[in-house]
Amino acid sequence: MNSIDRAMKGTGEPISAGRVPVGDIEMYFEIHGQGEPLLMIMGLGGHSLDWGWIVPRRLAERYMVILFDNRGAGRSDQPPGPLTIEQMAKDAAGLLDALGIDHAHVFGGSMGGMIALQMALDYPERVDKLVLGGTTAGGRSRVFPPPEIQKYFYPRTDLSAHDYLWWTGAVCYPQEFIEAHPDIVERKIQANLAFPGTLAAYEAQLEAFNEFDVEGRLGFIRAPTMVIIGNRDVLIPPPNSFEIARKIPGAQMREIEGAGHIFWISHPEETVSIVKEFLG
Repeated sequence: MNSIDRAMKGTGEPISAGRVPVGDIEMYFEIHGQGEPLLMIMGLGGHSLDWGWIVPRRLAERYMVILFDNRGAGRSDQPPGPLTIEQMAKDAAGLLDALGIDHAHVFGGSMGGMIALQMALDYPERVDKLVLGGTTAGGRSRVFPPPEIQKYFYPRTDLSAHDYLWWTGAVCYPQEFIEAHPDIVERKIQANLAFPGTLAAYEAQLEAFNEFDVEGRLGFIRAPTMVIIGNRDVLIPPPNSFEIARKIPGAQMREIEGAGHIFWISHPEETVSIVKEFLG
């Protein structure tokens, strides 16, 4: 079994998949399940397989789950940049257009949460309910991790791609989870490596990530919003999510006990339960 087979085993076959023109690029997408549309937006350097093998499948039991690869990642085109979160939100809305979908629930994780926030602001008629996972609105109130954590955002040319991803695991999951479940960590790494991105495309996404700021506009979001965090997230510290929940009118907040940044991999059933309960 090769790395792609290992990465995809257990996720379920999509009912539709392929690449479609969106603006100046072609974007890869998959549709799983039937029901109300749920657009899932992955974060920095990730692609559709980085949602893992449980959360998309379980959510597809109730919703039409739309997975896709952002500009600069996976099986979508990877232009070198420059890039902005506004452009990536435009891409997400453009994908809905290409698929003939007027509006959808939106679930964004990490940088995907930034794209989801931008989408809710720039295309409010396209977003039904909004789920934000371990993200930040940027701005003056943005809480950055300490320098010894920030270094994990930057590629290490002295390591192979596999070893680099293992190294970053230290800030994606609590150490005890890594020690107890090295097989899950490895499976997630293989999923990411199945469709590697270029260094230039990753750096363009990272610049967009660092420059993002919609803090002053959060009060204009009208989509019902759920903010989810792992209470042990060190990569995007929880105060960022608390601030989002405080400033978006009526937003709800849920913490997953013992989870780090990538809570949808380490705590998939808790993630699915929160999302299903909120979306209805």
